[in-house]
Amino acid sequence: MEIGKFIRENIRNLQPYSCARDEYQGAEAIFLDANENPFDNGCNRYPDPRQQRLKKRLAQLKGVGEENLLIGNGSDEIIDLLIRCTCRPGKDNILVFVPGYSMYEVSAAVNEVEVRRIGLLPDFMPDLREAERQRDSRTRLLFLCSPNNPTGHTLPLSLIGEICSAGEYLVVVDEAYIDFAETPSAATLLSQYTNLVVLQTLSKAWGMAGLRLGIGIADRALTAILHNMKPPYNVSGIAQEKALQLLEREEEFRQQVALLKKERERLFRAFSASPVFRKVYPSEANFLLVTTEHCRELYAFLTERGVVTRLRDIPPLIGGGIRITVGTEAENNRLLWLLEEWEVEEKGSNREPVNS
Repeated sequence: MEIGKFIRENIRNLQPYSCARDEYQGAEAIFLDANENPFDNGCNRYPDPRQQRLKKRLAQLKGVGEENLLIGNGSDEIIDLLIRCTCRPGKDNILVFVPGYSMYEVSAAVNEVEVRRIGLLPDFMPDLREAERQRDSRTRLLFLCSPNNPTGHTLPLSLIGEICSAGEYLVVVDEAYIDFAETPSAATLLSQYTNLVVLQTLSKAWGMAGLRLGIGIADRALTAILHNMKPPYNVSGIAQEKALQLLEREEEFRQQVALLKKERERLFRAFSASPVFRKVYPSEANFLLVTTEHCRELYAFLTERGVVTRLRDIPPLIGGGIRITVGTEAENNRLLWLLEEWEVEEKGSNREPVNS
């Protein structure tokens, strides 16, 4: 499939910003090209605009080619690039499934691109029949979130392949939480579908949220186009160096993921046994979605006591929802203790359920 058919004409014809660092491949040089301060303080030079060392390490970890990688200032930058790359403002549209990650819609609104929202089915699977009904000749992107935020469920690769095989638009699979899942990454499908884009991040399982590093995995023709669009030094040198250091701690990463998954199961059992919650949803992410008739009161109760959760009251599928991140054992113990306190207070009160 020719990737160019998905790209706006002005982007295909774009003459990208060029810098001498793109052309020079050596390790040592006298750099007189970028008007930098020549006195070394550790950050006086512009960073590698192609993040070559970081890409090489990520390619090893992800099992993909370096040319298939795009590094963004968070995945949000890559989401924005994809929308600007494919969608003409005021003309084209994207498809999103709700509930899901809201930044797809925010980026579309910033770029004056229509969003066609499709409700998930009761089992939280995408409604492909409705997607087919809503798409038209100006649909450029379809966003999928697996594991989904805020439900925590994953999509089977066979379903993702089925969507890609239609070839009507770019299919973007957001896998921010894939390191916590048993389901394989959709990146394993890249050799079959050139219209597939996989988004991952170092913010969640790898613990680098403060560095703002997002990963795009796609056909090399598309990553080349996206690279031409982005600012030349979008990832700082400090972020690149720190990421490389942390990526060497792979065994520690795996131990932390295992501990968080163990704590996730402990919280799931505790929440399921608690009368506080109406429903607790299974999750393959590092959070659990729960529902309760008193979601807003409980949310405020926890916040006032220094435990910050995320209110996700999204009718009709998730009425009265709260998304709770899995913390350390001590943090989770504090949360469970507060839930017991809430239960005691609730029995002695006359709270009326929230209409949701």
